[in-house]
Amino acid sequence: MKSMLWSTLIVALAALSLAAQSAPDRGHRIERISQALNLTETQKTSIQALREKHRPDLVLRRDAVKHARIDLHSALQDPATPDTLLRTLYDKASSAQFDLILARRSVRREVQALLTPEQRAKAAELRGMARARMLERRPQPRRTPGMAG
Repeated sequence: MKSMLWSTLIVALAALSLAAQSAPDRGHRIERISQALNLTETQKTSIQALREKHRPDLVLRRDAVKHARIDLHSALQDPATPDTLLRTLYDKASSAQFDLILARRSVRREVQALLTPEQRAKAAELRGMARARMLERRPQPRRTPGMAG
């Protein structure tokens, strides 16, 4: 699941122009990805248009995930919340998250269709490198005395 999200993120970020971003670091990163993929101006424009087309739906889906998680977290804090309600709230949060994943996947597929086979291969390579960096930065679980291993 995380690889799918990273895949969507990397390809989508490649499409955004530097001017469209408010955060300078993000803009530089996007420009580097765009250069690494050697995107044409037509590709950049097409990808930006795709992102703009899907942005409202993705925002709604992200908000649905956020609110479903808040509802679940709030219910978990109340010891009187029945397990059946917790199950319902969990299922709602899970369903909202999966809907967001599917929507991002759809956008990723549309973006991938705009890339050449060489660009898709390079994008996969960049995703692999990003995944490796993420894993390096991930904190390792603490081992406590008495743990097997």
